[in-house]
Amino acid sequence: MKTLYVTDLDGTLMRDDKTISNESVAIFNRLLAQDISLTYATARSLSSASEITQNISFKLPVIIRNGTILANPKSKREIEISTFGEELEHIRQALADITIPGFATAYFGSNEVKLCLTGRMNEGFQDYLQNHSGDRRIHMVDTEDKLYEGKTCYFTFIAPKNELQPLYERVKHIKKISCVFQQDKYRPEYWLELCPQNATKATAIQKVKQLCGCQKVIVFGDSVNDIPMFRMADEAYATKNAIDSLKEIATGIIDDNNTDGVAKWLDAHI
Repeated sequence: MKTLYVTDLDGTLMRDDKTISNESVAIFNRLLAQDISLTYATARSLSSASEITQNISFKLPVIIRNGTILANPKSKREIEISTFGEELEHIRQALADITIPGFATAYFGSNEVKLCLTGRMNEGFQDYLQNHSGDRRIHMVDTEDKLYEGKTCYFTFIAPKNELQPLYERVKHIKKISCVFQQDKYRPEYWLELCPQNATKATAIQKVKQLCGCQKVIVFGDSVNDIPMFRMADEAYATKNAIDSLKEIATGIIDDNNTDGVAKWLDAHI
């Protein structure tokens, strides 16, 4: 039975220092050279994920923005992008009086752009912008109308949990969207991310499964946004550092992200 293996990046394959160890890289490349069906699913953007995984020779489509985008890891180009439809107007109404900083990810033709409203800032978002100071996709706009230009596929908001919670309560009931509300891996702030309803790691994995002709799915993760793929997988393994709610639905618990848990499991079982 042909199996598709899918790993999360941050907190799962990646160590706390935001790198992938040389040992994990070596194991992954050896397995990929044997034509093992192996890919990743992340909340990161394509450019960010590609930089992190540049030393691993992934072949299958990779899953970006929590399933919003399927991309070719070699060409670093999008294969399929899920965008908002009529539900975008409901999101816009829900955000009308919100001053929490963040950005809308949109496409203008084949160009990805992150639209941020000038003047909306807090410590967490300022840190994000500083860490992405060389990101040419970030565009500051001066009106809310400009946040909704292009083909919007994703919204990201960054703030302390108590500030984001009311917004989450407001948007989680909007039909045809998916919400991910979780703490940043590296800072105390929380992130609230909105994407089209049909865009989850689980639905994207089903697409990759069909493309590669696999009959079984085994996944690895650590956080809230991994729950959908854990529920759809035949087997699901949580790292020791994973949140409790993910461990409760896991097939088993593996070593943590700082001790190459995913790579070691694959090396021992394939």
